[in-house]
Amino acid sequence: MAQKKVKNKKKAQQVPMSPERFMREKARTLPIGKCYITPDWETNGLAQVIVSRIRPNGNIAGVMFLVDTFCLGVKDAKINVNMEPDDFEDLIHGLQEDLGLEEISYNEAHNLIYGAISFAEEGGINPAKEFHIGQYILEEDTEDIPLIEYDYGKNGKHLLIIGADKKEKHYLKTLRNILGDNFNYIEEGAEFDNPYFYDNTKHYPQEQYKYQYPEYPATLSVKNQFIADALFSPDNYDSMPKETIERILALPADEAADDLSNIVMYSIGKTYKAINEGKVEDLENGAIYHALVLLTQLQSEKGLDAVLEIMRQTDEFADYHLGDLAPEVIHPALYACGKDNVKRIEQYLYEPNLDPYLREQAPEALAMIAINHPERREEIIEVFRRLLKSMPTRLPIQDCCDAEYAGFVMSALADLQAKELLPEIEAVFATDLVDESVAGGYQDIVSEMEVTPSDFTLDKYRFPDIYAQYRRLQNFG
Repeated sequence: MAQKKVKNKKKAQQVPMSPERFMREKARTLPIGKCYITPDWETNGLAQVIVSRIRPNGNIAGVMFLVDTFCLGVKDAKINVNMEPDDFEDLIHGLQEDLGLEEISYNEAHNLIYGAISFAEEGGINPAKEFHIGQYILEEDTEDIPLIEYDYGKNGKHLLIIGADKKEKHYLKTLRNILGDNFNYIEEGAEFDNPYFYDNTKHYPQEQYKYQYPEYPATLSVKNQFIADALFSPDNYDSMPKETIERILALPADEAADDLSNIVMYSIGKTYKAINEGKVEDLENGAIYHALVLLTQLQSEKGLDAVLEIMRQTDEFADYHLGDLAPEVIHPALYACGKDNVKRIEQYLYEPNLDPYLREQAPEALAMIAINHPERREEIIEVFRRLLKSMPTRLPIQDCCDAEYAGFVMSALADLQAKELLPEIEAVFATDLVDESVAGGYQDIVSEMEVTPSDFTLDKYRFPDIYAQYRRLQNFG
């Protein structure tokens, strides 16, 4: 009998619910707790908004939203589904001391967040991918929520603030396509309190995106089914269990990379049409993000085709699958899979009609090769030399490059301190077809090459630790 009781007890045990599943299935059933906001958001356009709910045991489920009320809407959403009340109070107390956090009503938080999202969508910008899970801490946005109207933008227009790492730069294309000249943007200077203001009336011709899509696989074929199960699981949307990571990395590198590549190609085929047509639904998995992170660690050339195919997609595709993490995960993956086949990367540089933002990841990967392998610097410099020499004739007709892409190339060369290429760089700037809002003018590039790059600048070229990459998406608190 004792054995039977033990057996029944084991049978009754439940597997703990993942944070993602909890948010989707349980969060909206909980009573709303306290809500908070950082002050001065009307002036600086940026607010941290915390919304909490109370679990039956008294613990707190909460989401901290980073809300850009000037332009981008929800930029981030950090989730914690099970905080001890004392830990939550410590978090709030610390933010009150550091940022002046203030308590607000739920209706204020709800309206500010959804209003900012609606304003951003007027410019063609969707909320960060983390919002797809974080939104479940909020009530559905219906007429049941009393309306509170807030002012968004600056002086009646969208104002895009481009940070020092230039992650927001790629939104310019979307804003121009949707709003024309009816928005403004500034770029933060090196001191962060000295922004550079740019004249938005100066437009450069853009390379037209006309990629001829191949036929992607209609069915998924992998040797190791557990990899596909893990990457497509909604429970692993933001992060991957350590035991799964270790199991994948323990496989022969080429075998695991082949499976990951098949997953990428299949995922592209399942989503690119809906993304291009604006009919895509909420993202249910992080398959492409996880594949890039894992391919970086495997360092197998078997992953190169998949990485390059991601880079042939649209900016909207990257935003849907990767959000602001795109520049953090694409060029390290291209570096890892392509460092022993630079010829393939160089060939990609001359493929026509691609998106300049994603094409820019190739110069970043090339710079990463030269920085991490100094003995190969001359080889990489010659790749850039050939590229630069072709630009004066190709820029005027937007043949595999345009002004924005040229600016990104200059930024990578400044990081690389490629003084050997200054004559070629000057010749490209002489065309007056380099978007100087990306990396400055010729003299700015010369000046940057005279200064030792900062750790902040070089950080994106260091080979990433896989667990550090995943920690960037972990819960707040």
